[in-house]
Amino acid sequence: MVLFNVYLFQQRLALLKTRRELVRQLQIAERTARTDALTGLYNLRFMREAMTREIARADRNQSTLSVVFIDVDNFKDFNTEFGHVVGDRVLRDVAALLKKNFRAEDVVTRYGGDEFVVIMPDADSAQAGVAIERLAWWIDKWNAQEQRPYQIGVTCGVATYATGMDMEHLLSAADKDLYTRKAGPASVQVMPTTATCECYGTIK
Repeated sequence: MVLFNVYLFQQRLALLKTRRELVRQLQIAERTARTDALTGLYNLRFMREAMTREIARADRNQSTLSVVFIDVDNFKDFNTEFGHVVGDRVLRDVAALLKKNFRAEDVVTRYGGDEFVVIMPDADSAQAGVAIERLAWWIDKWNAQEQRPYQIGVTCGVATYATGMDMEHLLSAADKDLYTRKAGPASVQVMPTTATCECYGTIK
């Protein structure tokens, strides 16, 4: 009888261990499904889910909602001049700066390629503007920290939700604002040196 009870106890432990491992694997799979492998940010799929949810919440609570569309300046030149390894490093560095800059409640996502989208619940255009100015400070600090053959810059577009807008309209408005700003004075100058080029950029 004692041996049988010991056997049952061991079986329960084994079952508990198996259950914990299954839960862990499911959590990993869920996290992988909603995050971008390169940057660790939320991916496009999760962005769409979060945007739909936040638009519904803004309608329900009559609260503000802003979206920031971010594009890395002159990114093709990074890949051409330095190769895709450096290009990937730039994307990871930009992602780290975005996570550091935006609030915990903001949803920072990689939209695709060198584009990022940040969903800012309970934030109007002025508050989004403050976040963008703060991001400019972080990027200037990053550019000044180490001797690199390049510097990074980004252009940001902002749109604030209005009743009746759907996700595509909101993203399109932020994207339009971004390209309006890109059409202004160049935010990036490619300046050749004896060995490489240096890309100087600031946020618009």
